[in-house]
Amino acid sequence: MGAAKESSRKKSIIDWSDESGVEIEFDRIRRFKPFEHGSVVFGGLFGDEGKGKKVDELAESYKSKGLKVLSIRGQGSGNAGHTVVVDGVKYDFHYLTSAGLSADIMLLGPGMLVDPIRVLKEAEKLPEEKRKIIMVAERATIVTDVDRAMDSWCENQRFASGQKVIGTTKSGVGPGAGNRGYRVHITFADALQCKNAQELRTLALKNPILPDEVREILTREYSIELWEAINKLNIVDSNVVIANCRNEGNWAILLEVSQAIGLDPLFGNGGHFTTSTPCTDIGGAAGAGLTMKDFPDGCTMMLKAYASKVGGGPFITKFSDDEKHIDKFIDDMVGEHGVTTGRKRELGWFDGPAVRYAIELTGAKICVNCMDVIAELPKITDHIKVCFAYQNKWTGEVTYDWPYNLYDYRPLYASMSFVGLSKEEIIKRYIVMIEAVMGQTISGFGVGPSRKDYRKRIEAI
Repeated sequence: MGAAKESSRKKSIIDWSDESGVEIEFDRIRRFKPFEHGSVVFGGLFGDEGKGKKVDELAESYKSKGLKVLSIRGQGSGNAGHTVVVDGVKYDFHYLTSAGLSADIMLLGPGMLVDPIRVLKEAEKLPEEKRKIIMVAERATIVTDVDRAMDSWCENQRFASGQKVIGTTKSGVGPGAGNRGYRVHITFADALQCKNAQELRTLALKNPILPDEVREILTREYSIELWEAINKLNIVDSNVVIANCRNEGNWAILLEVSQAIGLDPLFGNGGHFTTSTPCTDIGGAAGAGLTMKDFPDGCTMMLKAYASKVGGGPFITKFSDDEKHIDKFIDDMVGEHGVTTGRKRELGWFDGPAVRYAIELTGAKICVNCMDVIAELPKITDHIKVCFAYQNKWTGEVTYDWPYNLYDYRPLYASMSFVGLSKEEIIKRYIVMIEAVMGQTISGFGVGPSRKDYRKRIEAI
């Protein structure tokens, strides 16, 4: 039936009048249609688990099936640091999605906190054709040098008052999210309502929360730079972009969630040593404007075969002073420094209770990176340990959960000797070991930095 006849049929059945004088175009009323192909990738502990490599690998897999890829983020900011290695070339992503080298659209979603100047600088590192596919949601919040200065100011205030510092990346995420809470944030849609840089500056200076020493950073010159950067970006209604891809039918959606469950503001490390935007699969989807029905290919939680962490807060499985040589060995082997800050990561043993907690929150399938590191550890240690539970330092009570007050607990380890075994046998036995303390089998594992270094579980066991 033609569109005109369908419209006429519906109108006659309902028997209404077009009081506005504008005829209803029924063919323009979209029905919800979830993506037929889609995946979510997120971290399971404190971040830096190799999410970028998995996202890149999934994007390439979708492309090989003849699908277009809509790669999207819905939370976080430039505090994300994802590394992708393709054909020996290393790419570092902060705002942009790790699927950018394969994607047909890179969309920075409404839940993100976006610095327009830094996005443009990051885009310059990509091939020219990939710069053209970057889109920014009009509802996304703008962050600037002002928010980064506010981040530092807050950390200094914590220190001066005797509080434990959070150890943020100083990317302005906390103040940016705080501005949303106080409803004084500026979206890209708000910025485009300004006629010039001076109007944008005036709007930004209306924020009543800023201390004077932070407010001074928003100079006229910097406002002009911001204004020019905003107007160079492709700012879109992200809901329309997503709906068009859904209805076209040959698109795969790939959601990349930055940071990890242990840093989620609700469920993370003590509730205080966390980031300021959601880090779960559902939280990332909400910030992107997606539903969980959009991911028929499931959710993948990325882990390392050991634990790593930057920033403040408890790190219960951190290597002891007697194990510092293991930390150094791993750092020398893979370079355990943050992509965003360059800070040395603290390292430790695999944390079973924390991972079980993340599984219970998400129900995701699991991929474990850095198995090649585990295979090399017998060179410097007789035993490899895995944390299976915690014990309260004061009461002696043993818990298999992930408590809020982690400072009150010490780790309980199971250990196994792998000396004299081949690398293949070490990986096989270690997989069995961590699966036992997780209560769940893994779907795959990584043995190197490239998209070609992924293996399915069946290849080891």
